[in-house]
Amino acid sequence: MMIVFFQEYILKGVVNAALGQEMGSRDHMKIAQQFFQLVGGSASECDTIPGRQCMASCFFLLKQFDDVLIYLNSFKSYFYNDDIFNFNYAQAKATTGNTSEGEEVFLLIQSEKLKNDYIYLSWLARC
Repeated sequence: MMIVFFQEYILKGVVNAALGQEMGSRDHMKIAQQFFQLVGGSASECDTIPGRQCMASCFFLLKQFDDVLIYLNSFKSYFYNDDIFNFNYAQAKATTGNTSEGEEVFLLIQSEKLKNDYIYLSWLARC
């Protein structure tokens, strides 16, 4: 039964993060961060991949990228070929000053849609 609640909280976190970005709403971003922290900080989820993803998302929203990398590094081997994971991982690497590693990860991305996105191109140029 508890898993259903955590899935609901993850969904609420994702929706609030998307709305926060789309609308420029700090309130939605704070709510998203709280849902992610609730799941990732729970005793039953803290050592699971979804729990660690939630904590990485929480710290990403808080702009605490060293902490983001701690969580992403803990499960990156499971997502080596995942473009969305690599996009977020590369951003966190670049933001913490590891631009050469960030560039390597950005170049792993295969999705043409992502590779043509302004944000991808600007981050790659920074690296």
